[in-house]
Amino acid sequence: MDIHQLKVDIARAQLGMATELFLKDRDPISVHALACGACELLDGVGQTKNVEVLSALVLKLQPDMKLGKVVRLRNQYWNAMKHFYEQDKKTVREDGDLLGSFSDVQNDTVIWEGWHDYQALTGVLPIEAQVIQVWYFAINEEKLAPEVDRKSYRRIFPDIRENDRVEQKRRLRRACEKYRGDWQIMADPKTETRQLVNRRINSSRS
Repeated sequence: MDIHQLKVDIARAQLGMATELFLKDRDPISVHALACGACELLDGVGQTKNVEVLSALVLKLQPDMKLGKVVRLRNQYWNAMKHFYEQDKKTVREDGDLLGSFSDVQNDTVIWEGWHDYQALTGVLPIEAQVIQVWYFAINEEKLAPEVDRKSYRRIFPDIRENDRVEQKRRLRRACEKYRGDWQIMADPKTETRQLVNRRINSSRS
């Protein structure tokens, strides 16, 4: 199998599970680790195949930025979660303050980024990822370019910035359910119709 496709498939599995857990308000640390793992794989595939994934777009818009800094910013919580020692393998990392500031909110961006890069590489998105894209910018309008029309985001999620986190995610779940039942969107070739998570485990016997 082509190594690039294999890495994309692995990232899709991680990102699908991260998204399902995210939508169900399950353990945010697991969500973050899965989503960051997917982002790292998709970013690597994009860089080697010269596809404009998010890190490439950031470097294009900010030429003075270094790729290493982009990656460090994305992975700061993930690195704190998975590493005990500094790079010297002797010094214990001082991540208490950083991890103390971690919450489910930090998962919004890495899940959004993962699906952004997945779409850049494959041209398709599951309906849940499409809804998350709109929801993300509806609650983070300041991240949109000044020339982008906010009306479409506000139409789908009116006044969502006034809601608390619990209500924002409840509305996200309801929108996912609503649009999964929209046959026109589901029939669009840009919509990936398979489920977020593969429910079947393939096993082989020797």
